[in-house]
Amino acid sequence: MILAIDGGGTKTHLGLFDLEGRLLYQAIGTGCNHQSLGVETYQMVIQTLIQDALDAKDLKLNQITYAHLGISGADLPEDFDRLNQATKHILGDIPFTIENDAWLILRSGLKTPFGAVAICGTGTNSAAMNKDGQKAILRSLGFTLGIYGGGLDIARESLHYAFRAEELTYKHTRLMDEIPKILHVDQMSDVVHLFYPTPRINRHDLGKITALAFKLANEGDEVSIEIISRVGMFLGYQTAGVIKQVHAEHEDIPVVIGGRVFEEGSHHLIDSMKHYLTQEIPKAYLVRPIYIPMVGAYLRALDHLGIKQDELIDKHLEETRIKR
Repeated sequence: MILAIDGGGTKTHLGLFDLEGRLLYQAIGTGCNHQSLGVETYQMVIQTLIQDALDAKDLKLNQITYAHLGISGADLPEDFDRLNQATKHILGDIPFTIENDAWLILRSGLKTPFGAVAICGTGTNSAAMNKDGQKAILRSLGFTLGIYGGGLDIARESLHYAFRAEELTYKHTRLMDEIPKILHVDQMSDVVHLFYPTPRINRHDLGKITALAFKLANEGDEVSIEIISRVGMFLGYQTAGVIKQVHAEHEDIPVVIGGRVFEEGSHHLIDSMKHYLTQEIPKAYLVRPIYIPMVGAYLRALDHLGIKQDELIDKHLEETRIKR
């Protein structure tokens, strides 16, 4: 049996599968990102989910064949040192692998582990794997360290240009009129106090501003279209970069696009991303995920075990109704 875990900042999804793709058990727990929540929380969340799975199926730990964990915040060597040590404490001698959760989304959209992935959710990341298994992934550690293009960036840019419109330093945009309504104030000057001197706005409200930018872009607001198209440009270039790092720039290469912003955003984002990506990687083409990331973790476990994703596995995954 295989343990498959998708561990994020807000939730952790565990699945228990057999080797033929049957889902035997699944559960969702709280977030386990060690960078934001601490490695002790990571260990507690993972250990609790695994023990609950074993208890529910009346299993012993040594009946697990393999575990694969895709974890947000698995970025630098020191992250893997901490995560591997904590996971070893939980699993003992059970073989396991830990990867950044970007690889789960890549695998959830492809039959084989060859291709690239671009993620646009709260944040962003891109990764690629060539046919020889060589991998490249971005650091995804914020603007200063080279990453840009998630939903929070769209919200920040929307606020930036709404304030500029109010001060007549850039084009007029409906963002100036609509953002105050979302934040339950009268005008942009009232929004200042939600950020200065101490920020008093949460990610949920920033997410509303991101959604507003997409809505206004679809309605033709010029500045909103500029913001979203620029984010798409960065997504295209960063994904081209990881493809070049694995020397697959001349191949027909699928690019899985995942994350809530890709799922709920406007065509301007995808159109822009595709335009700039194919300028650099002419044969790249976009695909949507087939399965949820937790299933991607199961498929990555099969990759590590050398088990091909065949028609029987596909049939059983289809029967579990755990597609996206």
